Amino acid sequence: MKRYAVLAVLLLICCNELPIGEEEYNIRGNFDAQELELTLNNTLTESDPYAYLGKSPNLIVGQNNDYESRILLKFDFADTSYQGLDEIKLIMHTNLNFNNDTIRVSIHLVVHEFDEEQVNWFQRMSGEHWESEGGDFDDDSLRFAELKGDSLLITFNYIELDEIISADGMIIIPVDSGFRHFYSKEGGYAPKFLLIKNDVTTSIQLSDDCHIVTGPEPFYTESWIGSGIPYRNYVKFEYDSILDDKKAVYAELTFRPEHHFVMRDSIEIGVKQLLEPLDDFNTETGPLIALERFAADDTVFNIDIVRHIQHIIEHPDSNFGFFIVMSPENYEIASYKITHGSHTLKVGYILPPQGRY
Repeated sequence: MKRYAVLAVLLLICCNELPIGEEEYNIRGNFDAQELELTLNNTLTESDPYAYLGKSPNLIVGQNNDYESRILLKFDFADTSYQGLDEIKLIMHTNLNFNNDTIRVSIHLVVHEFDEEQVNWFQRMSGEHWESEGGDFDDDSLRFAELKGDSLLITFNYIELDEIISADGMIIIPVDSGFRHFYSKEGGYAPKFLLIKNDVTTSIQLSDDCHIVTGPEPFYTESWIGSGIPYRNYVKFEYDSILDDKKAVYAELTFRPEHHFVMRDSIEIGVKQLLEPLDDFNTETGPLIALERFAADDTVFNIDIVRHIQHIIEHPDSNFGFFIVMSPENYEIASYKITHGSHTLKVGYILPPQGRY
């Protein structure tokens, strides 16, 4: 009998399909979203031509009309002589996640010390510039090589090995147009020397590796995002007091690329909120508030930045704008020039539940 009583109670509960009462409706808030388009205040580009790429998972060599990238390598040879070797090989593994070209390169010895955490196209370490931008190296090439397939394998002789050990590193310079991507020690399958003697192979590991890049210099008032040379698009919209005491339910940031250079089929674009008024590339920001993946050839980018809008609704004095960035900024060589005036920001908002005022 008790069993039937429980079933009856459950049946009555499940059949209660009465509409939400006025009191419950007021507690939950008004769900009829209103839409508002915010006015663009300013947009411009901040870039860092001195960006350090020592922590990139890739080593990129290549060139086109806009970019050139060179690879720097330094190996940790033991303080000993290597006699009676049967083979001396350098091996580098191609990162097949990119669209790689078949290109020729030349390999030279570096004549000045560099620091992988600080080296770039202009300087070899903090406060120490190259004598020539792009690296200081011997004019005579150790080798010319054609880069193709899933790896690069180059054989050296004893004399060259001694020169490599005595030098401050090696630099790989593109001869043809096109780009090739190799794994770094941060990305796995790092370059290494293989010393073979009597069918026994000794691996010589990297101590330093990096690629250094030179590329476009956008005009200040243009809008660019980029990786390799990181370009950050600063954007700020006017806050509208209509949003006071409202709840943002979506905030659609839209912009269109004018042209781009990418060597993958897809890219990720993120947004970081500025924590203080814009000063330069290194203006303090919070963590990513949005991150979206797009096809590389998409003609329109839409990113929901509702977290940014809700934050400035609750803290109107914190509307310092935000950076649109490619993420990560050191993964590849890529850039988008954004069509001037294409930034829009549409905000959907509702009345908040009672108790928030």
